[in-house]
Amino acid sequence: MKRLMLSALLVLGFAPAAMAVPPCWPGSVVNVGPAQYLSPAQLSAWWSTNGVPANVANAHYYVAFHASDQRCKALYGSGSWAQITGPSSIISTLNGYTISQGLNFQCKKCSGGVIGVPIEVEK
Repeated sequence: MKRLMLSALLVLGFAPAAMAVPPCWPGSVVNVGPAQYLSPAQLSAWWSTNGVPANVANAHYYVAFHASDQRCKALYGSGSWAQITGPSSIISTLNGYTISQGLNFQCKKCSGGVIGVPIEVEK
């Protein structure tokens, strides 16, 4: 049922053009590499280098998400993404987190392929 609804949304153009996390085959998401940490200094440097758009509701959360995602993509390729694991203030609420707390995350990747993308099999 979920696949049918996703297909309908994609055909009708209701799905966003870019998805933060690719839809993996069931059970194929894996951790890649060790747990990661970005210090407050690293997050501040990312903010200074990349900036935050004016229409963003919470700049600290924006920096945490994009800095961790960029780190995973640099280390493990464009198909990877970051799953934020701490501190607890970023997981439980968007308003209690500041980059001065640092950021813990785990890089993830689809091991079995992405749904909707044909996989070629060698014969």
